[in-house]
Formats: sequence, structure tokens, C-alpha cells
Amino acid sequence: MQRVYRKPAISFSLTKLLSLLAYPLSLSLLLVLLAILLMRWRRVAVTLLVIAFTWLYACSTALVADWLMASLENDYRPKAMSVLPGADAIVLLGGATRGDAHWSSMADLHTAADRITHSLALYQAGKAPLVLVSGGATTGSRPEAEQIGDYLELMGLPATALLLERQSRDTRQNAAYSRPLLEGRGVEKILLVTSAYHMPRAVPLFERAGFEVIPAPTDYQRLVGEAAVPRWLPTVEDLGRTTAAIKEYVGFAYYRAQGWL
Repeated sequence: MQRVYRKPAISFSLTKLLSLLAYPLSLSLLLVLLAILLMRWRRVAVTLLVIAFTWLYACSTALVADWLMASLENDYRPKAMSVLPGADAIVLLGGATRGDAHWSSMADLHTAADRITHSLALYQAGKAPLVLVSGGATTGSRPEAEQIGDYLELMGLPATALLLERQSRDTRQNAAYSRPLLEGRGVEKILLVTSAYHMPRAVPLFERAGFEVIPAPTDYQRLVGEAAVPRWLPTVEDLGRTTAAIKEYVGFAYYRAQGWL
């Protein structure tokens, strides 16, 4: 049975804006700005600057990024293709592209492009006869479902096996808008494909939408080998991974507060 979601108390755009304040770079810059404004209170200003520097430095290291990612990924470890059960459809969540690029006929792939290749591998292994891509658009861009669909067809997925959900703008809408598209095709059991760190939020949302969900995680963020940079030194890549993990925690907390989880 499809669940009815309560109307959010805060608009989508405002929610995204407020969530930026929890991200390491944004929060550190805000603390620096406050320190500048409070320079007449030297001790307070210095304390804010120390907090800003320490927080940004820590969040830019592999030590913190790996720890946060592990807390999200550990419950969704990969299964061999041979033991993964079949389903009625594969549902691929957006987040794999950055959007259409100037002077290019294809969208620019994001770091989560593993979602595309993993979905295709599941289809080619005969795990489901249909792939639904869920992802809408921001103003002035094509829906991400169409962008990902271009890549799936380029890599050999038949157009008859591809279904696009073009309206959703967040994970809750991914689940809600996918339901009517798949319900008419008799789909009840799905293989849900998204990044492993996104699964804790995505799985319960699709279950509440009435699906029997088989997690098919991909895009794991912790590397096996030693990085070229020591784990205690900051890098832009590690800052990005920490930010992605914090975004998931913020999203989970917000969804829980809204009664969606």
C-alpha cells in the first residue's frame, strides 16, 4: 500500500540552504565571519577561529572521512552477483551526474557513476527485466533520469527495458514518484541501487512506499590500499567525502523529524 506523506514544514529550497550550514566548509567560513565581527572580544574571536580551523582540518582528513563513511556503509556490505536474488525491477537513484556540460552531447559524470555501471551489471546478469532511473531536474537543466538514461542506452541497455522518473528532487520523492510508475507494471520487489552510504536513508523510504526492497549498494568510499597522502593530512577529496557523510546524517535527521522514516 502506498503511504501518504505529510507536507514538509519547510520548502525544498530552504531546506537545502539550511543544510549547507552543517557542512564543514560552510560552517568553518561562518565561524570565521563571526570571529571577524567579534574582534573587539578578542578571546571569543580567537576561540571561534581555532574551532573553525580545527573542524575544517579534521573533516579534510581520511581519518575522519573513513570513520564517518564506515558508520553508514557497514550495514550494507556487497553481495556476490551469484547470490543476489532476482526482482521485478532495478531502481537506480540519481546522483550519478553533475549535469549537462557545455559543448558536450552527454552529461558530466559524478563520482557516484558506479550506480550506472552496477545497475547495468544487474540487468545483464538477469536479476530484473526493467531498470527505472529516478531523478528530476533543477531549473534550466534536463532531468537527471534522462542524463543517466543516455549512458545506459549507450552501454547497451534496450530502450524497452528503461523507465524514467523525471520529477523527483530528493530521496523521499524518488520513492513516492517511483511507486505509481512501477505499480502499473506489477512491480513489488525491487533491487535498489544507490551509494552504500545513502542506503540507510533510501531503504526505509522505499519500504514505506510499499516496495519489498533488496539493497544493491555500490560506490563504496573507503579504499583498500594506502593513499598517496598520509591519512592525517587534509585533502579536498577527503573533505568531499566527509561532507557527503554529514549530508546523509543531516538528511536522515530531517526526514525523521518530518515523520518520513
